[in-house]
Amino acid sequence: LVLGTVFYGAMAYQLAGGEATQAKAAQAEGTLALGDAQPVSEQTLQERHGGQDCTVLVRRYALEDGTQAEAITAQPAAYIERLSEEKWTAQLITGFVLAGTDAVYAVRGEEAMLCAREGDTVYALLSRADEQTLYALGASAAVE
Repeated sequence: LVLGTVFYGAMAYQLAGGEATQAKAAQAEGTLALGDAQPVSEQTLQERHGGQDCTVLVRRYALEDGTQAEAITAQPAAYIERLSEEKWTAQLITGFVLAGTDAVYAVRGEEAMLCAREGDTVYALLSRADEQTLYALGASAAVE
């Protein structure tokens, strides 16, 4: 109970600092990158998930087969609520990693996502890639 109170108190303290503090915190934790893909664009967004304002860094990459992938770094961890908000369905397949962290594999129609959490930062990798390609992308991804 005490740890839960401290955790939520720390999250409230971070939110009180405003967007600039959140953006700096996201940078301090590191951002998700795909080293084997060609960068296309980068954008920082403010979104609301799980009842909290989230700072979201989206990096778009072009893959060798012509498809695109998005590498997402978001804070606070309430961003993970997008799984249910956006109708992602987590799969019971294990063994996926995203930049060295155990990841959940989820699908929505033809799209697939790997999602991992490190502290108060959420990392996600989205693409229309097949399961094997997404697995390889997640394994080769890095936090810089």
